[in-house]
Amino acid sequence: MRTFRVLIVDDSIVMRYMIAKLFEQDAGFTVVGFAVNGADALDKIVELQPELVTLDIEMPDMDGFTALKQIMSFHPVPVMMLSSYTEEGSNAAMKALEYGAMDFFQKESLFQKERNIRMEEEFLLRCRTAMRKKQFLRNDTSLSEKENSVKIHMEMLTFLLKLEEDMHQFHAELHQKIKQQNGLLVKFRKVQNQFIYTQWEGSLFSWYGIKESDVVGKQLGDVFPAHLAEFMEPYYHASWEKDDVFHFETEWHGSYYSTVLRPILRNGTVIEVISLTVDITVSRSMEERIRYLTHHDPLTGLPNRHVLTRWMEDAIAQQEQFAIIFVNLDHFKLTNETLGHETGDRILQVIARRLKNSLLIEEVHVFRVGSDEFIGLVKHQSQEELDRYTSNIIQNINQPIRVLDHEVYISPSIGISQYPQDEKDPESLIRFADIAMNYAKELGGNQVQHFNAELHVKIERRMKLEKYLRKALERNEFILVYQPQVEVSENRIVGFESLIRWESPVLGRVSPMEFIPIAEETGLIYPIGKWLIEEACAQNKRWQDMGLPKVSVAVNLSSKQFFDRTLQEQIGNILLQTGLEPQYLELEITESMAMDVQVALATLHSFRSMGLKIAMDDFGTGYSSLSYLKKFPINHLKIDQSFVKEISKNPTNAAIVNTIITLAHNLEIAVIAEGVEHEEDLKVLQDFNCPTAQGYLFSPPIEASEVPELFTRFGMRTKEASRQQVMMD
Repeated sequence: MRTFRVLIVDDSIVMRYMIAKLFEQDAGFTVVGFAVNGADALDKIVELQPELVTLDIEMPDMDGFTALKQIMSFHPVPVMMLSSYTEEGSNAAMKALEYGAMDFFQKESLFQKERNIRMEEEFLLRCRTAMRKKQFLRNDTSLSEKENSVKIHMEMLTFLLKLEEDMHQFHAELHQKIKQQNGLLVKFRKVQNQFIYTQWEGSLFSWYGIKESDVVGKQLGDVFPAHLAEFMEPYYHASWEKDDVFHFETEWHGSYYSTVLRPILRNGTVIEVISLTVDITVSRSMEERIRYLTHHDPLTGLPNRHVLTRWMEDAIAQQEQFAIIFVNLDHFKLTNETLGHETGDRILQVIARRLKNSLLIEEVHVFRVGSDEFIGLVKHQSQEELDRYTSNIIQNINQPIRVLDHEVYISPSIGISQYPQDEKDPESLIRFADIAMNYAKELGGNQVQHFNAELHVKIERRMKLEKYLRKALERNEFILVYQPQVEVSENRIVGFESLIRWESPVLGRVSPMEFIPIAEETGLIYPIGKWLIEEACAQNKRWQDMGLPKVSVAVNLSSKQFFDRTLQEQIGNILLQTGLEPQYLELEITESMAMDVQVALATLHSFRSMGLKIAMDDFGTGYSSLSYLKKFPINHLKIDQSFVKEISKNPTNAAIVNTIITLAHNLEIAVIAEGVEHEEDLKVLQDFNCPTAQGYLFSPPIEASEVPELFTRFGMRTKEASRQQVMMD
């Protein structure tokens, strides 16, 4: 039966698995690959030659509509568009059909909480209809390699038989054809139940000492070794007795040969059989290579997801208890973009080797299922044994990786599902482990999470957040609030930290702890981060124009923003447009962004050359090397609030804070203590000579309209108020 090759394009791995699961219900389709965005899809179409593409609309880097236009222009193939945004479904559908899509489907109608069999059948029917509608379907030439080989050989034999009618006239041409094909033309007859060679044309087996002069008149067993003769003899008999063409392959001294036998008839009786043999070692090696690549990852040599599914099915059939361990590398995409794809490939090879070597359990099989995603199938005897194994994985992966001149630290997020406790279906087990892994990543990474029913609720929440986050910026749903930074000795505001809030009309107020990781993962952090800088700069300039004291406003940079090569130009344009002087904008980075010291130094110096201030946020929780810290052009170290809270009651935290303040003073870097909530804690900070503090003791984050009143409360007048006071005096 004709099967159609399908490429699934979606930035969500969960959704990719769910769509693939749908196609498995129809034997007329086979999923040949996945892509995570439009650009990736264009590469995969060239590489995999699919006959149907399912294309998500909302994706980072290149969305579905942009990809659809390029597909229709350069690689026309039937496309089924999928969307998760229902509010604009009709407009999106019309736009997709206008650009050339065969059909359009809503994800929410297809993947409902309760499975809708009728809707799944309709989707598959519409996919089949799309295949029938396409205008550019090429002629069906899907013959297997063997069938093609037999066909070619039969055509050649037909040609040679025609030449036989006048062998003397065309003997030179026949000889040339055989030589071109590196072939061997042989004729034999059956005499007293023995096969005798009557002609031997070609030097194919001369390597083995077989010459034409030595073969003619000899029997099959006299020419070939016993095991080959025994294998070939049934085909010789069948060709002679059944008056039909037969094909077989043989292996001899590590080389592979393909032979076609065709009887020659006279008056309805077989009088001779003609045989053509060619060397197929190269094509056979290519077939084996293709077969290997079909089931293995070429970069790491690990088996792929297709093999994983088969092994899971075998384990389930044998009723063996096993766990699916889904491993994703934290921040690998950032590492890949920063250090280059070649270095990224080297890192993946090291990680694959470490996973294979984490063998505390006898039966463990490791698979690569995505760019930086690996799955372990572990047949364990107890929960304790499984826990020891996953702890060993984290310990091994956390070891530094030395690649060229870089020392890279990688951590894993691990999700686990178990058979039969969690599910009995292979795809569901993979999806559940993936959900657990994503939850581990949301909690900060470098940890293990087991799947449970509560994660279903969490993942539904995450998908809903992602859906509405994509439209939040254009609907003006973000606001900035500002928390003052106070000079302790003067009780004077010297700056503000701007903090983003999302006021969704559907979801209510959403914490940055929820939506920022999603924005990072989907790439939405770029436009959101740019808006944040624009709004903070514009608001600070409005305050200054009102006559309020000139202070700096700090904005937090995400890791993706920090390594965005266009960020410096963006900030320059924003300062120009808003009229804010650069010394009143401070960029806050985290310690983890400075892990690649050389890149961080170059980036930070470029910011300082613009006149911007720089702060290192959450200091004390990351991996900064003190030997490099003194090289960074930093204005402020911000001590993480986890150390500052209740330092009057916690001697250990007090000692840490005192050490950081002393270090900063020695490096001539100013310090800001975050999270100050009590007078007793402020007193300790003053004793430690901490110059600046921030926290609820002074003020919670407030909206921009409340800032003038806050200045007044701190006794800081506007320019106009100061002028009037001078006149009164």
